[in-house]
Amino acid sequence: LLVVYASLQPFGDWRRPSYEILHFLSAPWPRYFTLDDVLINVAAYVPLGFLLALALSARVKAPVAVLVAALLATALSLAMETAQAYLATRIASKLDVLANGAGGLFGAMAAPLLSPTGFPGRRLAAWRTRVFDPDTATDSGLIIVCLWLATHLHPTAQLFGTGNLRHTFALPARLAHTPQLLLSAEAAIVFFNLLGVGLLVAALVRDSRRTIPIVAGVIATGLAVKAAAGVTLFDAPGPLNWLTPGVGLGLATGAVLLYPLTRAPRIVSLVLALICLAAAVVAINLAPDNPYQTVPPKLVAAGATHLLRFSTIVRALSELWPFLAAGYLIVAAVTRRHSR
Repeated sequence: LLVVYASLQPFGDWRRPSYEILHFLSAPWPRYFTLDDVLINVAAYVPLGFLLALALSARVKAPVAVLVAALLATALSLAMETAQAYLATRIASKLDVLANGAGGLFGAMAAPLLSPTGFPGRRLAAWRTRVFDPDTATDSGLIIVCLWLATHLHPTAQLFGTGNLRHTFALPARLAHTPQLLLSAEAAIVFFNLLGVGLLVAALVRDSRRTIPIVAGVIATGLAVKAAAGVTLFDAPGPLNWLTPGVGLGLATGAVLLYPLTRAPRIVSLVLALICLAAAVVAINLAPDNPYQTVPPKLVAAGATHLLRFSTIVRALSELWPFLAAGYLIVAAVTRRHSR
């Protein structure tokens, strides 16, 4: 879903192509491309290949799972490039298909190593069983959490600012900017997201004694990824431009309330997490724009400009993540209630 979403943005200017839609496969190789673009296209499909191979390995042998996963990833890339022929703002390229297919293959090849039967995977699986419930539902929840961490790779966005749909759907700002309103909005966004993610993680932890360290570790990792992305892409003072007074207020108040809530029953944690994430989506789509958080080109670190193209995928993930999490939380809560 994320790959499709990122490949077909901005979802506008659809038109009937004046040429054969598969013409790009027989066209000459692109004359102008950069290694950075190729590497980004490879990296974008590595997670897809990995997850496909991991899912298939439960049904077929590892070599077959790797091959089928790589072929499925390549087929999806071909479908996306073909669909881009109908978008005036996108250009289909067989080089992209090749790079995406290679990424899918690399990810699929990594899956057997990290599976429960591989050497690194055995130790990881043992730790996972000790800390989290050993079931498929928990695995899905852990994937949701990992995707949340990936949303922090865009250093110019509001911290924990997932679910912002205003840019994609050209929605107007509902509230005019004032310093006080912006501070309150940023604090609310961080507050609700911190509670939502923290309670989601708490609901996945099997051993209650480990709940607080695991939750704190996930939140700290998210902050570290955010800071690292800033250091990679921007010169000072860019790396921490997201750490505003409103963000600090939201982190402080959210942490104070999250601490006692991590001891709530699992069904309560799931429901509260859903409510908090829904409130966060409403808050970020009603919040005024922050005129001070646009990053001018002079702050882009030398040699890292190409990484800004990756922001399309990261933004797509950020926009979709709360809805993926909400779907998981609803299913988990209903399943939990019926199993009682």
